[in-house]
Amino acid sequence: MSLFRSNNTDDNAVQLIELSRTNYTNAQKVAYIIIACLADDEKQKFLHELFLKGECGKLHFARLVFIGKHGVGKTSLMRRLLWQKKEDVTSTKSTDGIEVEKCNINIVDGKWSPCKETDDHVRRLIHQVFKGKILNVERKAMETINDQKHFSSNEDGPRSDSNKEPSTSFDERDTINIFNDDSKGESNASDDIVDIQTVISDNKDNHVMVNTGLNLMPPDSFKLENIYDSDINHLTKQSESDPINDENINEMTSTILKSYLQLKEKEQDDMLAFCWLWDFAGQKDFYATHQVFLSKHAVFLLVTDSLEFTIAENQGENFVSSAQYVSFWFDAIHCYWSTAIEGRLDPPIIVVCTNEDKFKKREREKRQTKFKENLNHVLKKQEKKRHLRNIYFISNTEDPDIVFEKIRKEISRQAMTMKDWGKDCPLKWLLFQRVLMKLKDNNVPISSTKALLKIAKHKDIDIREDNEVKQCLQYCHDIGTIVYFDEKKIEDYVILDPKWLINAFRCLVSDKIENIIEVSDDWQTLTDTGQLTYSLISLLFRKEPELKFEENKEHLIEVMKRFDIIVNLKDSTELYMPCMVKSCSFSEVQKQFSDGSQSTQKTSWLCLEFKFLPPAFFNHIIAWYIKQYNVSVILDKQSRRKRNALYRQVGVFDLDPSGCEQLVVCEGPNIIALQVWDSRMSNKTYGDLGSDLFRFVKTLRKRYSVDIPYSNTFTCTDGDFTIHRKSIEDLLTRDYRCLEHNTNHFSDDLVRPWNFSEELK
Repeated sequence: MSLFRSNNTDDNAVQLIELSRTNYTNAQKVAYIIIACLADDEKQKFLHELFLKGECGKLHFARLVFIGKHGVGKTSLMRRLLWQKKEDVTSTKSTDGIEVEKCNINIVDGKWSPCKETDDHVRRLIHQVFKGKILNVERKAMETINDQKHFSSNEDGPRSDSNKEPSTSFDERDTINIFNDDSKGESNASDDIVDIQTVISDNKDNHVMVNTGLNLMPPDSFKLENIYDSDINHLTKQSESDPINDENINEMTSTILKSYLQLKEKEQDDMLAFCWLWDFAGQKDFYATHQVFLSKHAVFLLVTDSLEFTIAENQGENFVSSAQYVSFWFDAIHCYWSTAIEGRLDPPIIVVCTNEDKFKKREREKRQTKFKENLNHVLKKQEKKRHLRNIYFISNTEDPDIVFEKIRKEISRQAMTMKDWGKDCPLKWLLFQRVLMKLKDNNVPISSTKALLKIAKHKDIDIREDNEVKQCLQYCHDIGTIVYFDEKKIEDYVILDPKWLINAFRCLVSDKIENIIEVSDDWQTLTDTGQLTYSLISLLFRKEPELKFEENKEHLIEVMKRFDIIVNLKDSTELYMPCMVKSCSFSEVQKQFSDGSQSTQKTSWLCLEFKFLPPAFFNHIIAWYIKQYNVSVILDKQSRRKRNALYRQVGVFDLDPSGCEQLVVCEGPNIIALQVWDSRMSNKTYGDLGSDLFRFVKTLRKRYSVDIPYSNTFTCTDGDFTIHRKSIEDLLTRDYRCLEHNTNHFSDDLVRPWNFSEELK
């Protein structure tokens, strides 16, 4: 083994003396001393080789998402889980958008701890890989020692006591033999095998002779210390106008790498996992933006108020009871389902009932039993029930911390059973991620992809292929540390701070609007028609000027377009926000188009009937039609002004420039329904419209990795598409009885306009 030089003889000597005070195996003792005494350049070479070889560590991380109805105590629960006192959560404000916090989880016992600024999973993984290599060194060394003993015993035969080797058992009185020698020492061991005695050079004239009997610090007390944080922060702040410049990035990356080379004695290095806590606002207006952050890689804490929990018959969009919210969120999470152990489904859901302090003690047990009965009724005989892991009844304002400790342990237990827990990840990816996080921490919320590709090719990171950099960025996106899409129009930028994007969304959809904006014509137009002007976007972004949304407005708009939160009208620069359009019933929209004096031929209704329709899904559907067709224009009979026929649950579109054929797209409870109005009375069929929608739904399912099965059903021309729908199986007879109109209809009249007649034969 080659000799390693250290620049600080005294520090090495002190450290070796400290390391001598523990009791560990010979090979480990030698290996630890070697690493402890490496010169910085040799340490850096050792670490750099780990990156170059694609060395991986097992990454442990968890995401905890708080969901549920507005005002049930989600934010207070999060704060109690993060050790805030019960006195500090009595007047907690409701979340406006999404709040993000973090903590650590011990990967051995699941115990939570505060997340310190210096915590770094890259360092922990390097330590992990290093310990693995030390064990490998020990194994090979012991094999060599055993081989030597076997050879010696065969060659020399038994020895007398006077010829035996000195004992390798030492106590605290043992010392390290440090002496001066002008000769150069060498080791006969290979890179992976440690010889019985190893000479470590700490300068040209001084050597340290290490006996393998020396007691060294065990792995669990060996820590890679980041002493360079202040230097890194200083570097990233040197040029606020251009924080991503070559000189700063090169120096920062090298400094981060060097920080992983520092050793610190006498500190337990428990392996810790980062846990991100996401507190989602409960208001319906935010549901369209929540889709960006929902993930199958999360544990969900579904918070409800047992005081309000009732059994609901109908589960439409306008939620009334807590039961409807519980059922809704189970459905929303079930869209991301994957298999888990013991027949359960991931992501896991833990239900937490708050406000237990509102009940007298003798009433609690009875009400808790009733709650479980109601929950079972809501989830009975449904696949989504298999996501449920546990139910807790708590008071955020009265219960001691021991109650919340039980919930912490349950969250850890569930996180540890998920398939992404302990997933292998290249160390150089994590070093790259560390640089991105440092940029974010120093107020760089967004960066060009071009700049990040350049950073990734830094000699210390050495991710040379653009495709691998993009894979790494996608990985960081999947675990929630950045927002990145390798898609046209938005691939040029990477959002380094997801919370920054959340705040941008909040500026546009929050009901917390300044008076001067609320009385503006642009704001009134937005809430009435959904039309969003660029000037209004600028006004709304100015609510938080320090976040520099205005400077990045174009990219933010493109990201929101990607999620159909904002959409352009066909062949127009006009912007619309479907989630902000006012509601209007289908019957009222129909009256705007016809006063009954003019005949219009209407097709039957083609319905896509979903087991569950996520709230943002209709936004995607209506946005797709907005981009495909011109929106029909009506004369609003109340305001006597022209307006586009777009509402929260209804859209009307011109199928040709004449406006004589119009497509109506409606949303109902777990239903998307199509109908065509034809004032020419041409008896045309529209199977292509149905086929186009089927293909787009398939595309959405693939894009968002959601499992949302549906079936095709039909309703008669003047029927209510929300009730009495008929499947193909129901229409195999020549005619059928329409319960809504108390008359008979021909089955073919329902399916022929959509080219389903062959299905009846």
